[in-house]
This record gives sequence, structure tokens and C-alpha cells, in this order.
Amino acid sequence: MLTSNKKSTDGKPRDRSKANTAFTAGGDGLSPAGIARSSFEHQRVFYRLCQSSIEKPNHYALQLAPWFQDVQIFSFAFNTWASDTRPLDERQAEPRIPDVGWTEFNSPTDSDDLRAMSTSHYFVEEDRYLSNPRRKKLFLPDISQYAPKESIRTILQETFGSMQGQRSIRPKILLVHDQTMALCVLRSFGVDTSAWKTGIKDLLYAQGARRTRERDSISGTKDYKQDRKEEWTRERSRSPRRHSSGVESRRRPRSPPSPHHPPPVYIVDVRTMYQTLMQLPFRDDSVLDSAKALNVRDTAPVRGEDDGVVYEDVDPTSWCAGRESRLLGYMWEDMANSIAIDEQRALRHRFSKEPIEDYGQLAGGHEGDDADPNDILQPAPYPSNSASAPRPMGMFDSDSEDDDW
Repeated sequence: MLTSNKKSTDGKPRDRSKANTAFTAGGDGLSPAGIARSSFEHQRVFYRLCQSSIEKPNHYALQLAPWFQDVQIFSFAFNTWASDTRPLDERQAEPRIPDVGWTEFNSPTDSDDLRAMSTSHYFVEEDRYLSNPRRKKLFLPDISQYAPKESIRTILQETFGSMQGQRSIRPKILLVHDQTMALCVLRSFGVDTSAWKTGIKDLLYAQGARRTRERDSISGTKDYKQDRKEEWTRERSRSPRRHSSGVESRRRPRSPPSPHHPPPVYIVDVRTMYQTLMQLPFRDDSVLDSAKALNVRDTAPVRGEDDGVVYEDVDPTSWCAGRESRLLGYMWEDMANSIAIDEQRALRHRFSKEPIEDYGQLAGGHEGDDADPNDILQPAPYPSNSASAPRPMGMFDSDSEDDDW
């Protein structure tokens, strides 16, 4: 590691390697590009944890929140009126929204990928005549419906509010496309977003979370072992002991732990993920534009023959927040269930620019009958859903994960 003669505030040599300083701002703090990059990798870590392929998270400095296993995955999409010419601040304060849609997903596991469980799609009754030029309105069978704005408002508050009735709801990861405008739309429907968190860093590196350890004694020495139940607990403050002369020391009753509730929502901007991955400048792309660039397809709400999954291609000329909410989940999975960000970008660039007939030349230019087929590098298949493709070994694929460190 390259170090500088100048030391940081804590007296340690500073790392000035280009691989790290390119994503820092004036010292040890992350730049906006560094934050977006780390947020992208957090999604990959989360996906691997859902698949139970990281057996010992503490080996990677992870401190999972106590409610990690209770987190649900949702997505939220919307369409705005393209002909709205009001100033930006007015459009954000009172957006004109023809439709909204959201989808609840089953989290990925070690035996199954992300799967859409239910989708809701509502056209706003009061704005039913709003249309976007050169794009056609799409209805999802048995899902899309018209509803008054007040009814949609109530449903959204019940779905994404911090309380359902008098009980706390399970925390959610909410996938969106354009976080700023998504929050404006939700607030316009009366959804309280004040306690929401941007990104899932606090879910993976929870302050105060620790593994419960039990104390053991072997051969007169003290040792601490990991609790077999792998339970997560909160740090509790201990009151100091009171001492008095001639009186046996007594411990004061432990004060009850301070209430610590999870944030209702961890919000993840899938558009930022894609632009960070491909190192693109900011562009106001639609969900369909990003989905088509990732070569992601939706699964039809109705199963095909033999209960098989039917895939449907993206039509950029249509608009339907219900379908777009489903695509958001599959776009997130396509990037999160893959290799590290730099290798993934190189792989996507390679397959997007090189025609299939050029692989022979790329492998070494073997021609004629004298070429040994064993010397030719065969390209790995790259289907539209990269989640099902075999991938190179990633940072968490070490065969020595089970070894004691």
C-alpha cells in the first residue's frame, strides 16, 4: 500500500493509492461517487446473505441489525405527466401522477431467486385523461384499476406507513427509480418518510448490534464462545456499582434497555445503481430505458403451460407503473446477484460491444483445421437474466470461509 508522509488526524499513515483515493474527498471521507459505489456493493452483500452463502458475517465486519431476518422487499414506481411545464419546485411539491404501482417480492434464498409475490397498480381517477405523447397506456389483467386519489392515498399510507393499526410493521427495503421524485410522490399521498433511511448500510452495519456470547472456562482460563443460536441483541447500559464501607457491595438493578426500533423503510435507488455500475453521467432515463439496457424482462402475472414462467419483453413505448415496479425488482437482482462492480461493468461492456462471431478472434485468432479446439477460449453464456448464469468467483466465494480465523 502506498502511504503518505503526512499522517491523518489519528496519527496513522494515510493511504494514497489511486484505487482508494479516487473515491474519497479530502481525506478519509467518501466522495459522492464513493458512497454510490459502496451502496452498490451493499446490495451484493445483502443478496449473498439472503442466499446464506456468507456463513460467518462477522468475518467481514458485518454487524447485522436484529431485525435483518424480518426485512421485506418492495418496489414502488410511478409515471409523471410529461406535458407538465410548471417549475421544478412546483412539480415536486404537487406532482401530476397518472398512475402508481408497487410490488412485494419474496426474498431470494439459497434455492430460489427473487420472485414477485403481489403487484398493485392504480390509475388516478381524477387524472385519467392525462396522457404521455408517443406512449400507450398498458393495463395488467386483473391488476390494473382506476381509483380516486383519496383511496390510493389511504392504501399507500397503510402499505408504507410506520404503523399498521397500533402495531409496528416489518421494515422494508423499497426499490425506486429516482429517489428524489419517488419521495415527493409518496409525500404527496400523505406517506410519512421522515424516519426512512437512504441505502441499507445501517442494516448491514448496525450500531450496537453484537452476537450474544456465552462464557466458558477451560483449564482455569476464561474463554468466550459464540452463542449457538446466533441471536442478535442490543447493547445495554450497566449502572455503576455502589460501594459503602462495612457493607457488602450491591449492584443496582440494571436499567431497562432504551427502545430501539427499525426504520420503516430502507430506500434504494435502482437508477443510481445502474448509472454507478456503468459509470454513466446523470441521465433522466425511465424505468423501461434502464430495464432494456440491462436486458431485463418481466415475468407474466399468469403462468404458462405446465405452470411454467412466461417472460415478457420490455416495450419502451408503453407506460404502466405496475409493470415498472416489477421490473425494478428484477433490475436490482440482475445487478446485486452478480460479480463485483468493476468486473461486472467490464463484462457487460464486453458482451454489449462484441458480436458473437468475433469470439474466435478474441480467443487467439485460430483458423483452419489445424487449430486445436482445446486451445480456444469458449465464452460463457450470458442470458438476459444474469442471476441464473454461472459467474466467476467473487469476494465472498472463498473456500476457506469455514476455517477458523
